[in-house]
Amino acid sequence: MTATTIREDTTARHVSKYDNPNPVHQFVLGRFYNAVADFLRESAPTSVLDFGCGEGFIIDQMAKRNLTIDGYTGLDLRSDAVNAARGRHPGLDVRVQDLFDDTGLEPKYELVMALEVLEHLIEPERFMPRLVSLAGERLLLTVPHEPWFQLSNLVRGRDLIRLGNHPEHINHWNTKTFASFVSDFAEVESVRSVFPFVILTARPR
Repeated sequence: MTATTIREDTTARHVSKYDNPNPVHQFVLGRFYNAVADFLRESAPTSVLDFGCGEGFIIDQMAKRNLTIDGYTGLDLRSDAVNAARGRHPGLDVRVQDLFDDTGLEPKYELVMALEVLEHLIEPERFMPRLVSLAGERLLLTVPHEPWFQLSNLVRGRDLIRLGNHPEHINHWNTKTFASFVSDFAEVESVRSVFPFVILTARPR
């Protein structure tokens, strides 16, 4: 069973991340999704499992970049987020489902994604073997790049009582430590910083 740091305000905070009109915020978020789009164009997967899909904003962001994610399946534990994704994208295969529940999942997906998810998970090392087992060819994993993510929150006046640390972020990595963490489970292909995020690709061994 997935153990996370989901809170009552999780959805509100997540939605505000995309609705924030601040041009600097949108520029930084745009650079991140440009990098994700570049990877998806290059790899052109025909089946994708998106672990922690939330409200399906990845679909919106890729559509803005004239990119469709083929064979998309999204999993999330938040029913309100899944309902929001279905409302905006009727017919999208998004489910309220635990990662460890095999119901309706394919044996393998060409690409398994976990975008800004692993930092929220209690004992993330429990999830990596499962993600790798579902990945037929590649994994795309992203996390906040610390301490820069936390410092950027401080500069913006967010989460000041926690010195800029998001209340749901219980795991903290940089490019080196995240690559080291993932390498225990898969062959790291590339890792880079797109401020303030780490973007890593890997292949199952």
